[in-house]
Amino acid sequence: MKTTIIISVYKNTRALRLILDSLNNQSMKADEIIISEDGNSLEIKKFLATQNIKNLIHLTQEDLGWRKNNALNNSIKKATGEYLIFIDGDVIPHKKFIEGHISCSQPNSVCVGKRSELGKQYSSMVYNEDISIDTIANNYIKLIFSLHKDKVHHYEDGIYSAFINKITSTRKIRHIIGCNFSCYKEDIEAINGFNEDFVHPAIGEDVDITWRFRALGIEMKSCRYIANVYHLWHKKGFGQTEGDINQKIMDESIKNKQHICHNGLKKLDNKEII
Repeated sequence: MKTTIIISVYKNTRALRLILDSLNNQSMKADEIIISEDGNSLEIKKFLATQNIKNLIHLTQEDLGWRKNNALNNSIKKATGEYLIFIDGDVIPHKKFIEGHISCSQPNSVCVGKRSELGKQYSSMVYNEDISIDTIANNYIKLIFSLHKDKVHHYEDGIYSAFINKITSTRKIRHIIGCNFSCYKEDIEAINGFNEDFVHPAIGEDVDITWRFRALGIEMKSCRYIANVYHLWHKKGFGQTEGDINQKIMDESIKNKQHICHNGLKKLDNKEII
């Protein structure tokens, strides 16, 4: 099965370098890497020109504010893999991340992972290469007190354990986490990709597609504990106002049963959807 990993990025070259290093050292490598840039940063362009990575594609678009969903849809169209793995440009994957997603994969299902959110100190150490994500992951239990002292969030989601995944895999999943999920390309095409009506972060690239997948009988499957990512600290990029705007868009879609969005991979009218 050919796999494409899609990385949503916005100007953070330092984190992207760490992500690409991790992908280069995975237990199972992706066949294709797409840098899905919501903008057109000269710094990222120059950085990628120095990377000798096979089957790497860099997609850009004009920086007109938050348009992550547009960039993601462009990446889906470009992807040649039959299986797509999505991550954000501020999370570093565990060395068995891709293997975890592939082992979880099934047609008509979405593999949903979680993320451990590192605090300021550990994030700074990772950026400065004073410690690697591999070292943190390999010593995760030993580091429990220092990680909590650094105000780690979702600590448990940094634990790698195939056994825990197996015994918890039947738990109901509320919604997709946009920085860590995977699916067959044909399944996300069936819901017409991401809804580009969302022009603010939160809900649009994860919660919204969850209900739309489920409306077509595509269910969520947990790859928690076997496909871990470690989120690097940064200030929150959105507030309650943006969240409320997105919620209203999603509520309207649910009310009108628009699980195949109008403004997605294809631009559809009501007749085409029916």
